[in-house]
This record gives sequence, structure tokens and C-alpha cells, in this order.
Amino acid sequence: MNEKIKIVSGGDSNYFDLLNELLLSIENLKLSDNYSITFLDGGLNADEKNYFISKGIDVIDPGWPDKISKIRSKNKEFLKVELAKVNLDKIFNDVDHIIWIDADAWLQTDAALKIMLSITRKNKLAIYSQASRKQEYHIAYKNFFGPLVILRNVLYKAAIKGGLKKNIKESLIARPNLNAGIFALSRLSPHWQRLRHWQKNLLLNFRLRVFSITQLAIGIIIYHEKFEYEPLPDICNYMDSYRWSKEMKLFIDIYAPYEPVSIIHMAGNEESRKNKNHLVEMLDEQDNLIKKSIRFNSN
Repeated sequence: MNEKIKIVSGGDSNYFDLLNELLLSIENLKLSDNYSITFLDGGLNADEKNYFISKGIDVIDPGWPDKISKIRSKNKEFLKVELAKVNLDKIFNDVDHIIWIDADAWLQTDAALKIMLSITRKNKLAIYSQASRKQEYHIAYKNFFGPLVILRNVLYKAAIKGGLKKNIKESLIARPNLNAGIFALSRLSPHWQRLRHWQKNLLLNFRLRVFSITQLAIGIIIYHEKFEYEPLPDICNYMDSYRWSKEMKLFIDIYAPYEPVSIIHMAGNEESRKNKNHLVEMLDEQDNLIKKSIRFNSN
């Protein structure tokens, strides 16, 4: 298929090194010419932008979606990148498929890309559900009284905080989070329009954090409005419980059949994001405890 596939990420100067490692990891895969990469400028300096441009990467300022988004973001440039996620079909109107990858992620294999495209070709959202087999507890809750508990899952808690309608809140009860750090959609998918609708409406609610709005909008269109999606396997958005194969020299799934991880996502691992040499405890093939950096290493 002669499809045009756009990989998109972005950030500010604090994420320059991570963005560069993401780029190097993609280059290491030697993808076909069907793929192109663009970084959204959320506060990169001139030298950083010129560096990426010299590497053949488009760097564009996505702008603010509207006045209220700029006001809500208090001119924090990096939030432009987060808010642009629901407008990617408009920003890149000459491609067939769009794959978003957060700056704090990198690719070890191209398996995730192939899996995502198999889903987007059916006009479904490809996204990772955090109700995975790596979780010991799938529903967050808080003790209330005796055997009674209060549900505290991320989407339901946000819906309550945002004062959303009862039927929307009920649709999000005990629902797993859909991680907006890595996802893919066909450019012609109907999901985009509804994501923009909800972003615009949720931005008017000053009780909600701007950074959490994209994830809540995705939860609403999937769980309440029933737009089609398929949850990605763990290897497509791997965030914890690492295992290293000394034989393959690859990160592999913590559980059998120990498949190579495709995308490492350092969400929540602040030390690794800040320090390339930070060592994380993990297992090897024989369940021996070792320590290793989870940052991309081209060597």
C-alpha cells in the first residue's frame, strides 16, 4: 500500500534530548519512505529547532486551538503540544494515518507501528488500555465506611471533578484509563471531530487540569459515545515492570511469551526522563535482578 503515515511528537527544550532519542530510535528502524516525522514546537529554542531541521525533520508551531485554550494554559507553550493532539488531522491534512508518540518514549522495534496501522485501517482508534496483565489492581478505590468504597479510577474521578452529566459519569465508572501518550488514527476517522468537541467543552471547566483533558475526551468518546477502538498490547506502550534479554540485547515483556517490547514509554519515571544514566531495577531471562537504564542507547 502506498499510504502516507505521519509520526508526530513534540515538546519544549526540557524534552530536547528525549525527542532526539525518539528520532534516533526511529531512524535505527530504517522504516519505509511511507513514513515521515514531524515535531511540534512547544518551546524549543532556535538551535534545537535548527538541529532537527538539519536532520530532515519538520518542526512546526501548532498554535493555540482557540482563545480559551491559551487563557487556560496561561501561555505555557508546552501545553500547545498536548492540546494539538486532537487537531492532528487538520494539521496534517495530506496523510492517511497519524501516529502520536509522546517525547518520553522511544521505539525498539517497528511491531507497534504495524499493529496500530492494522487498527487504523479499520477506522478505529488504536490506543493502550492501562487495564493490562501487569496490573495487580484494576480499579482504584478509597475506603469509605466498613465494606463500602468510593471508586477512584482516573476517568470517573475526572468526570466527577468536572461536574459532567450523570449518564457520562456512569459510563466512566470503573473504566480503565486509555493512555493518550501513544495512539493512532486514520486522518479520515470520525473520532477527531468529537475529540475537538469535548476538548473545547472541557476547557471551559476550570476545575479540570488542562493536561488531563485529552485523556478525558478520549474516555468519553470511547466509553460513552461508543466510538470504535481496539486496545493495544502491552509491548506497544510499555511503562513499567521491565525485563532485559541478555541474549537478544532487547527489553522484553515481563511475562511469557517474553516478546520484545516495541515502544518504551517512560511516563511516570521522572528520574529516567531527567537522567540518561539512571538505573532501573528489572529482571533478566532467568529472573535474576539487574539494573539498567531504560533510555534509548544507539550503541
